Formats: sequence, C-alpha cells, structure tokens
Amino acid sequence: MCGIVGYIANTKIDLSVNLKKIKHRGPDAQNCYYDFLNNKYVGLGHTRLSIIDLDSVANQPFKYNDRYVIVFNGEIYNYIELRKILKEKGYVFSTSSDTEVLIAAYDCYGENIFEHLDGMFAFCIYDKLENKIFCARDHLGIKPFYYYYDDNTKEFYFASELKALFEFKKIPKKISHNAVCEFLFNGWLYEPDTGFENIFKIMPGGYIEFDLNTYGMKTNIYFDVAIQERISELNKQNNIEHIIDESIKRQCRSDVPLAVFFSGGIDSTVIVSKIDKPVCLTAKYDETDIKESGIGNDFYYSNKIGKLLKLEIKDIELTNEELSVDAIRNIVKYSEELIADYTYQISEKISISARRLGYKVMLSGMGADEIFGGYPRYKVVKFKKIFLLIGILLKPFINIIKKKKSLAKKVDRFFSFISEKDFVYAYSSLIGSFSKYEIKKLIKEKSGIEKYHKKISVFLDKVKFKSAYKKAFYLDLYGFLSHNFMIADKSSMQASIEVRVPLVNKYLVVSNFNEVDKKLLDFRNKKKQLKAILKRILPNEIINRKKTGFNPPMDILIKNIGKDKMIKIVNDGSLDKYINTKYIYKLIEEHFSNKNNNTYKLWQILYLNFFIEANE
Repeated sequence: MCGIVGYIANTKIDLSVNLKKIKHRGPDAQNCYYDFLNNKYVGLGHTRLSIIDLDSVANQPFKYNDRYVIVFNGEIYNYIELRKILKEKGYVFSTSSDTEVLIAAYDCYGENIFEHLDGMFAFCIYDKLENKIFCARDHLGIKPFYYYYDDNTKEFYFASELKALFEFKKIPKKISHNAVCEFLFNGWLYEPDTGFENIFKIMPGGYIEFDLNTYGMKTNIYFDVAIQERISELNKQNNIEHIIDESIKRQCRSDVPLAVFFSGGIDSTVIVSKIDKPVCLTAKYDETDIKESGIGNDFYYSNKIGKLLKLEIKDIELTNEELSVDAIRNIVKYSEELIADYTYQISEKISISARRLGYKVMLSGMGADEIFGGYPRYKVVKFKKIFLLIGILLKPFINIIKKKKSLAKKVDRFFSFISEKDFVYAYSSLIGSFSKYEIKKLIKEKSGIEKYHKKISVFLDKVKFKSAYKKAFYLDLYGFLSHNFMIADKSSMQASIEVRVPLVNKYLVVSNFNEVDKKLLDFRNKKKQLKAILKRILPNEIINRKKTGFNPPMDILIKNIGKDKMIKIVNDGSLDKYINTKYIYKLIEEHFSNKNNNTYKLWQILYLNFFIEANE
C-alpha cells in the first residue's frame, strides 16, 4: 500500500511537498521521476509501504524496459499466477514484486489488462513510446484516485489524497453547492464526486488516457457489473465458498505480519474461520455508553466466538475521548471529502493499535453486507409491499416505538421510505437521515435536488429491469460501499496500515449480482450464503444474532456537546451560505427536549459545518 501523485503540466513542479503530505501512506521510501515531452512536463511521485518484496529494487517510480514508468498504490493478489503466465510468454523479471508483474501485464495486454487482474489498485503508467499516460482504478474502487483536469491549459494532476492534490497551486478549491445537497440526502457522495467543484475520482472500474501528442484526455469504463458478462473463472467454479476460499488465500499473501479486524459478526468470522491461527483485533466500548445509545455489543460476541474457534484476540479499548468536537474536526481533516462517517475514528484508532503491535496488513470483512445482502434495508426494499402494510399498522404507535433507543433514530427513515414512490428518494431515505421534505427546507439552491435525482437516475437506468433489491445493490457499489472504502483507506493509511477486503472482489460481485435474490436473502434471513458456511462450526443463536454494525455510541457524542454548544457552533459557522439554519435550530430544540432523537441529523450538520470551516 502506498501513495501516488503526479502531473502533466506546462511548468516543472517539485513533488517533494506533495509527497510530504502523504508520507503516512508510505513511510518506507519516497521517490520522484521527471521528464519533458512535447512541450509538457511529466512528474510522478511515490511513497512506499513495503508489503510484497521488501527490497529497495522494487521501489517506485518503477522503470521498465526503457519504455514505461509506473507509480502504483495497492496490491495485485494474483501476481504469482500472473507472473507464471507472463514468464511462459517470454517475460523476464528482476524483482519478486507485484509492481513489476503489473507493468509487464500492461505491456502484454494493453487496455485489456483488467481482465487478468485480481486486486485493489490505483496506478499511473507513463508510456514514453506511445507518448501517453494511462491511469486506472480497481474494479470496485477500493483504492482512491483523485484528479483535476484543466481543459484550457491541458494540464492534468492526480494524487491518492486530496491534501496532496491541493498542494498543486493551480488547482482551485471550491465547495460544490450541488454536493452539499447530495450530502444531505446520504451523508456522503456517489462516485465520482468529492464535494469540490471539478475535482473527481476515477470511477470504480474506470481508466483515463492522456495523449501527450494531442493533449487530449478521455475517460472510460472497463468494468460495470450491470453489463458485465460472467467472468470465466466463475464458469469454472460456481461454488461461492470456493471463490471466498481463493480470495482469502490470495489476500493472505504478505512479506510482513498480518492480522484480522474482528467484530464477532458473520463477515469477519467467515474470514478467521478460513485462516490458520489468525490474530484478531476487536474494539471494546464502555457498556454504559452502548446501552445508552441502543447499539449492540460486538465485544461480547467476538470473545464468545473466540473461545469456540480458539482464536487469539487482542482488545482495543475505545472511550468517550473519541466522542468530541475535536474528534469531528479530525475526521473532517483526514476524511477530506463530504463523508460524515464517524467510524473513521474507530478505524484509525484500531489501525494505530495494529501498527504498534507490529502489523502492517489487516484483513477486514468490509463490503460483505453489500455483496451478500446483509443490510436490514435490503429486506425493506425487497418486501416493500409487506412493510407498507406493517407501516399502516404501526403508525398509531409511532411515538411509543420512538422511545425504544435502538429504533428511535430509524423510525422516521422507515416511514419516509414506505411513503415515497420514487425509488431515488425512497432509497435515499433509508440510507440518509433527512427526508426529501426536510432537505427542501434546508437547502438554499433547490436545483440541487433535481440534479441529484438525475445523477442517481443515470445509475438506475442501467439496472431498470432488475429487482428493487438489485437496484439497491447496484447503487451501493457506487455510493455506500465506495464511501466505506474511502473511510477505511484514509483511516488505515494514516497509521501506515494496509487493509484488505477478501469478501469483496470482481468474481464475488458478478456472481451475486447475477444470482437470484432468494439465494442471498429472504424475509427471515440475510447473508444466507455466509451463514451456510458458518453453520458447520457455530450454533444458530450466534449466527442469527441481531446485526450491530461498526458504529460508535453517537448519542453520547451529541449529549457531550450539548444544546448550547450546538447552537453556538451553528451561529459561529458558515452553514448559512449553503443551508437554511432556521430549521437546524428546530432540530436542536426537538432533540434536547426529547421530542425526537435527531442524533444522526445533528451529527451530519456538525460534519458539514466543520467541512466548510476547513475548506473555505
């Protein structure tokens, strides 16, 4: 895992300052490459976290055959198999790194390289013979690739993180009003937007080519599960457990110590059950805080499963120190985008602890909820007609239901969903905290609502003949899952830790997207495929326990801040440039008078406030 940065510009730029901003991504080595071609300066920079082939000969920028120069962030999990194939074709290797395999594969297959890659990656290849730059991001967007293109000057800039990108003085930093509207709908943004005007990410499964002869840039998509044909490897092995086994086996390849983020949930339990003597790190909250926030206790189950499977478990204590205004500012600073996800704080702390314990690589069950039908909202989407009837029966008791802590923050979202006919707004109401009605009250530029609808409709048009559940599945690949990947990447790399997600790859996504819904979930069960694996080794009461989620006790955060400080933050900030603050005061009053639990709404407003503060 590493950090990359680069440019094609009209003047030469020293990349040392940019690299300094992302040194945490690669503390083991930092190097640059510069060239001048067709009146354009080319610069490539790299910070290395050594995982595969620790020798300095594998450092980047990596030169190959006097033709290519590559900077690469990520891991090619099938590099051993791919190197064998390339050797049979006559390729000779001077290192044991996956970087050299990647560049050799590009030389061999060109733009068809992605058919042969299994991994997470963001890379840029400078081809001095063809006079072009080729940049790409992995099939599912696990690794970030931010860029800015100036069509007037024909200059192109890129980086692994926004902080390094904004070190290029020519890049404007302006918050997008449309992005603020979309952020209110979800708490994050769908790909490829970042929250800043004209700053984008390469789409998951996408690539960019910059022609140094014409100075033209074009973008393309090489992988889209909505139109993807069955991958050949799946035709050979239709057993989903076999694909999972192969994925975990490949992702355990490392020349440095490796451990597992273990929550005691289905996903991480499947992973540890497939590894010989895994080391597991698990988070532990104060039990009083857990009870007050109405969330489940993962620590109890992780230890219970640990005893059954004889796992080595190391506890990470999490306290109220992480639940503060300063912590929010820290999350804004390091998340960089409009992503209001407090799990950043947990992930960063666990990653720091992992690094202190000597681990550079961690496996995570992230992404399995999206791929295997794990979120409760998927059942609500799939069986909307049934839940509509349930909603009618429950409506008279809504105030009683809100008194239950575990349901208080979800009730309004549920009723917004069943009352909304448009799928775009209905699904957003299940994910986000604000309803369309509330956003209309909040947002100043009303056109942002329509623009958001058009953006999501483009995604949905590709899956218009799919079931409602598969539409949600597809949207999450470019929204909810993508934002989770960004949080995992930023928080782990801040601690110089590489996080791998073995339950998410192109084979699993294509297989399950084309699978009949009932094999993934039904009205009673979710994650049926993963549960079937665990039934051989764990009792049903553990397998079928209520889903907790990787969430901190957010109610404590808002309680710690308090009503008066919340009002002062809104008064002193610049929220009124983007949204109507009058409605925010109403939410604050409702919450602290116990009329409604607005914890998630107030958290989202706090994040937006500090995002504006940090970037204007």
